[in-house]
Amino acid sequence: MNNEVPLVSVWIPTYNRLELLKRAVKSVQNQTYPNIEIFIVDNGSTDGTKEYLKRLKKSFNNIQYYCFDKNEGACQARNYAIKHATGLFATGLDDDDEFLLTRIEELVSAFDEKYAFVCSSYIWDYGKIRKPLLNTELIIDLDKQLNFNQASNQVLTYRQRLIDVGMFDISVVSSQDWELWTRMIIKFGSAKRIKRPSYIVHTAHDKPRITDSLNNRSVGFNQYYERYGHLMSKSNKKCYDFLVHYNEGSKTTLYTVLSFFTPAIANKLLKSWLASIFPELAKKRLELFKKGERE
Repeated sequence: MNNEVPLVSVWIPTYNRLELLKRAVKSVQNQTYPNIEIFIVDNGSTDGTKEYLKRLKKSFNNIQYYCFDKNEGACQARNYAIKHATGLFATGLDDDDEFLLTRIEELVSAFDEKYAFVCSSYIWDYGKIRKPLLNTELIIDLDKQLNFNQASNQVLTYRQRLIDVGMFDISVVSSQDWELWTRMIIKFGSAKRIKRPSYIVHTAHDKPRITDSLNNRSVGFNQYYERYGHLMSKSNKKCYDFLVHYNEGSKTTLYTVLSFFTPAIANKLLKSWLASIFPELAKKRLELFKKGERE
């Protein structure tokens, strides 16, 4: 361990995705930042994950892990790691995703205690095609965060701050990250997003992501609104209503665009409208992304 720089704990929840987990762990081990603790929580896997974790801990002194007897859910696993880790800072990684080499170094460098947390843009990986998202620098105040999740699914902050706000709420069925980052901003002030992407979200594998269910997303949106709807401006509510509309698979018409229009989601509205006007083109584009082919 390098005691000259703060320890960063990286939580990784996992369940029956051993090969993907190995890639995720390797991406943390390859970081340029010199002082990292990796805390993996297994949700009762039956694919050899437990045996892998035992071998991993014997080989590396910065590995911690815990195994639940049964699947307690990703948020419970994240919370266990956050609570029992030892780093001054903490950040997360899903077991099917990966860090780019300088991610932790860049986030720690960008962090200032006046910010609730720091985050970055990220790369959505369809296979051979990779698309950067949220790739602008931004100070994320509450108004911006209420529009939609400006921070993506992972942030870096003081580990104690996560504990102080209650960590992930296990009663929230989806958008748990959006809900927690909103809580963080309410308590600790605005957050900072840096432009350079350093996190890869992989979607080309055949394993389900945690909140793929449309029903779960709908329930999660409703839960979010129940908690924070009273803080929303008219513009925030238009953003929220469009997210619900889009999640339900409803067609985006010109009337939809006019009804929900607000500058914060102008691009999202336009893309959805064009997809509704040219459904075959949108379908073909999606197929190309999934196949990892270039248009």
